[in-house]
Amino acid sequence: MRTALAWSVLFLFVLTLFTGALVIVLKNKNALASVPSKATGFLGGPVREFEGESAALIGVLAYAGPREGEQNRFFIMDGSAVVGPSDPLSNLVEGSDGIKRYKVRRGDTLGGIAEEFNVTVETLRAANPGLASSLRVGQNLTILPVSGILYEVRGEDTLEEVASRYGTDVELIRRYNADYQKIFSTGSGSVILPYAKSIPGGLKTISALPSLKNYFAMPTVGWNWGELHDVNAVDIANKCGTAVYAAAEGLVIPDETLGDGTSGWNGGYGLFVLIEHPNGTKTRYAHLGSIDVKIGNYVYRGDKIGEIGNTGNTHGPTGCHLHFEVAGAKNPFAVK
Repeated sequence: MRTALAWSVLFLFVLTLFTGALVIVLKNKNALASVPSKATGFLGGPVREFEGESAALIGVLAYAGPREGEQNRFFIMDGSAVVGPSDPLSNLVEGSDGIKRYKVRRGDTLGGIAEEFNVTVETLRAANPGLASSLRVGQNLTILPVSGILYEVRGEDTLEEVASRYGTDVELIRRYNADYQKIFSTGSGSVILPYAKSIPGGLKTISALPSLKNYFAMPTVGWNWGELHDVNAVDIANKCGTAVYAAAEGLVIPDETLGDGTSGWNGGYGLFVLIEHPNGTKTRYAHLGSIDVKIGNYVYRGDKIGEIGNTGNTHGPTGCHLHFEVAGAKNPFAVK
């Protein structure tokens, strides 16, 4: 008898809960049907009433009325559809000829930005004069669509002469500059010089460096193009896997901006080794396929430090070559 009474009480309790829940569902269903589609994001239109607050919303927000003096309201907003201040799209503006304006975010580095946009660190520096190694949040940067420089055309310039002077290709200039004819005919405006080998004023600075004859040995075997880059470097081409040697004795060190160079894009250098020499100069060996030394190793002239590869920003039939760069002295292997 008692058992039957207990089951009856339990049944009545469950039935009461179910009936209450059903009433709530029906009320909210009616409230939802009464809301115009323009105010409900999941019915095909933006939630206009809440646009000013949307950037602060995360995930899914649901609110059901009524409040005192208000009719029932119910809306759902998916935070993934909201572009907030931290969204990458909010700090990047596309300009003419693919040139972008980028606003620096917290945690950005020159190497990271260069890798994100597939250009070299030198390209970033050339397009943003006075750029320091440390960036400021909110700082605006000019980003070229390709590694190279942005050149200001002068009245006497011709397309062919500029291409020859900066070691780039006429067809590449045409491809990246839709208005190149107008710019050169008027002698006014800027053009992108893809893969340019030198920056205006850079060669003058390099020419003032001391000449240390016989201090540096040829770092590999191959075809030395001998054309000096703006960073005081030459390219020596050979098949990937060719041994690369230390040009002089010194300590293997990390790059202050790019790190140890053992992985990644590294501002276009790819894998690289940086050696600091006893006389204060430094040499960089870039685009390596493999590295045989570690940070802190002391190497001697002729020691193998890696192999030629095609990592980073390389182009050409195979891309296999050594970028040999000297800091603090003239590059003894520049012949052009």
